[in-house]
Amino acid sequence: MKKSNLYSRYLLAFLFSAMIFQIGCKKEKGYYSTPNINSGTSLNIYDYLKSKPGVYDSLLLVIDKLKMKETLTDSSVSIFAVSNASFQIAIQNLNNARRANDKKAIFLAELASGFAPALADREKAKNDSAHLDTMVSRYIIKGLFKSTDFSLGDGRELFSVRGDYPMHGKRQYADAQGMQNGGPEVIEFANTKRSVFTPNWAFAYTSSVNIQAKNGIIHLIQPDHVFGFDEFVRRLTFVPPPTNLFKTVTGTMEVKFNNPDYKDGTVNPGEKFIKLFDDNVLTKFICHFNVQNVKPVYFIWHPSLPVVSNVYTLTSANDSKEYSRNPKSWRVEGSQNGTDWTVLDTRQDMVFESNFQNKIYDFNNEIAWQHYRIVFLSNTGDDLFQLSEWTMNFRTVYK
Repeated sequence: MKKSNLYSRYLLAFLFSAMIFQIGCKKEKGYYSTPNINSGTSLNIYDYLKSKPGVYDSLLLVIDKLKMKETLTDSSVSIFAVSNASFQIAIQNLNNARRANDKKAIFLAELASGFAPALADREKAKNDSAHLDTMVSRYIIKGLFKSTDFSLGDGRELFSVRGDYPMHGKRQYADAQGMQNGGPEVIEFANTKRSVFTPNWAFAYTSSVNIQAKNGIIHLIQPDHVFGFDEFVRRLTFVPPPTNLFKTVTGTMEVKFNNPDYKDGTVNPGEKFIKLFDDNVLTKFICHFNVQNVKPVYFIWHPSLPVVSNVYTLTSANDSKEYSRNPKSWRVEGSQNGTDWTVLDTRQDMVFESNFQNKIYDFNNEIAWQHYRIVFLSNTGDDLFQLSEWTMNFRTVYK
């Protein structure tokens, strides 16, 4: 009898432990797992997006206005589809910036059409439409790519359907139920900004992946993503520089150093002074620069005839910020004989916030000089100095 009671107690203890273990292994009531969508549809990409009213109307509006419908119906592409919410955030940010500068609100349909009553400058409206074209094209990728295609190593490089702009895709897993990488499969979709340094990239993440359409693959971007990554407001508030005198007046350019050991092309024969005038921000001029014992670098322009310049532009190169090679202090000078120079503009402690950044500098000048030069006095710290583009310009000043 005692043995039987002991056996019963052991059995009860075992059953109680098993029940506790089973309860502990149940999913929490608040557990949420988003399943990956690997379904197919007989529709093409365009028609599939159109079958979701109230979700992708803004994207389709831009696609239609920019005459890209055929790309989503006949071409073999992968699209990272951006929802209405993403466009709404971007437009709101843009209009907040415009309001801060006492400018009227603008709408997506106007931007896409290239005609906006809020923009008095028709040329600016056309430029904004072109910017929109550039940004939306980056979400449409050449070729067919499922999430598994991004699973190896650090992912893979992708190219936009227009302009072959480099994007990047990488497969990840979200965290769920207290477990790292225990949730649904997602794609980290990145705008590389043509930089090899991932900290410079801007990222978006998918909410669902691998929807097989008739002519391509559809991945859906999370609705909290801001359309255009971090470029939307900057691109659509940017005022392009005025007339580039290097193209209208022409003339000759030269670079000089105050150190006889410094020569054009010494650092890299493929990154010489001439690269400043090739209209390509992906190329650059690079030279030695003595930070401790300042040896200025001179950019000199000899116009083919005397001309008034009152604006100039400088564009940072691909990795200037990482290596502290951006110009920091300089002065602009004019001369009639190439020997005696008059200071026209001085800048100190200038900052380029990012690579490939075009900065426009206005200065007061009404004299048609025969020679112009920029004297770079300091950079941000490295023993090398570099820029991707330089122009001298003219802007009509109304009094």
